[in-house]
Amino acid sequence: MELELRSPLTIAPNSLIALIGPDKMLVDSLNYNLKEIERLQVLYVSGNYSRILDKLDRRFAELDVRRAFTAYQLMTILKEAYQTLIILEHDPTFFEAAAGMAEYVGQAVKDVSNGSSVLVYSPWTDRHLDEISKFAHRGFVFNEVHKYVYKRASKKAKPGPRGQRTLGAF
Repeated sequence: MELELRSPLTIAPNSLIALIGPDKMLVDSLNYNLKEIERLQVLYVSGNYSRILDKLDRRFAELDVRRAFTAYQLMTILKEAYQTLIILEHDPTFFEAAAGMAEYVGQAVKDVSNGSSVLVYSPWTDRHLDEISKFAHRGFVFNEVHKYVYKRASKKAKPGPRGQRTLGAF
């Protein structure tokens, strides 16, 4: 079953997708498609701290959550995974003790994608995620656009002692 989160983000069966973008984008996509996702068995894997879980709709009934603190724990979780959709929130601290494990984790994630749909998510990229992303079937990168508000400076002098405009007191 193909799952279209939000255009153009579509998760095909038995695929590995790397998604780099703002947290809000993933949260909105998952919450928007709650009914379609609930028909699937979903595993959410995060590191020590998740930026996504506390923002998800509380009506997610069938969401298995696992936490990994190292790359070795992550590989064990992936080996035991049986769910049809696996969402992996990338955490660079997975690789603090084992910097060379990124390629092995990438291969493990690709192997899991032979029987499940896997979404690897991060709001930014790093060298470990770059290595894992080499195994992805599809990759999506969305940049967050910051909106700046420009205010015109007032040209009128503010009333104060003797017309002074800038010197403040300490």
